[in-house]
Amino acid sequence: FLIVLGCLILAVLTTFKEYETVSGDWLLLLFATLFASSIVVRPELLQNLSVTVSFASLMQETFAIFIFGAEFALRIWAAGCCCRYKGWRGRLKFARKPLCMLDIFVLIASVPVVAVGNQGNVLATSLRSLRFLQILRMLRMDRRGGTWKLLGSAICAHSKELITAWYIGFLTLILSSFLVYLVEKDVPEKDANGVEMKEEFETYADALWWGLITLATIGYGDKTPKTWEGRLIAATFSLIGVSFFALPAVSNFFLLP
Repeated sequence: FLIVLGCLILAVLTTFKEYETVSGDWLLLLFATLFASSIVVRPELLQNLSVTVSFASLMQETFAIFIFGAEFALRIWAAGCCCRYKGWRGRLKFARKPLCMLDIFVLIASVPVVAVGNQGNVLATSLRSLRFLQILRMLRMDRRGGTWKLLGSAICAHSKELITAWYIGFLTLILSSFLVYLVEKDVPEKDANGVEMKEEFETYADALWWGLITLATIGYGDKTPKTWEGRLIAATFSLIGVSFFALPAVSNFFLLP
């Protein structure tokens, strides 16, 4: 995330004449780092490359682990500046925070990958995929949890309306799926040559899946009614689904002061 943010900042700085050369060089370096990282996380791309390139990617991965490890160690050391985390007990308390535990877990999982490699090693390949958990570090941007508190307060304030909407939506799903199942259960599907195949709505579970996709206005198209009665039911409940999702937004618009 920080590398991408740095690329965006440097891309803006390249538009200024006094920073054009310096920011352009750093931007090229960051792009090279991102490209090298994309190769490292896709080991199958290295199978047909030379040993030199594989060794270079290993060095790049080792360097990245060293940088992230040093950054984590500096954060543990700097945590002592806070009154709550003074001393080794305080720093240990800081290291037990969920995001710090995530960093420790990712760093520990990265060491065996570099040590033994991942070619033909199932354990190393599995550990490599765990490093994508570092994406969760973006949650640290909202340190005070204001976004989650706002979401929780909105859910609590409108809990009755949400429960009512879920209840009505569930009943509508059951009704629409049942009606379409009654109409379409005996209608066989035909292939391009006109040969009859099994029914699309062979079971009520198939109709429930169709009803969920229809009411949510997603429309995958994997199951479609064949009769005009089924299509009429589908059109009706599609309009109900659109209205069902639009009604809360419209009602809140008129309730605004």
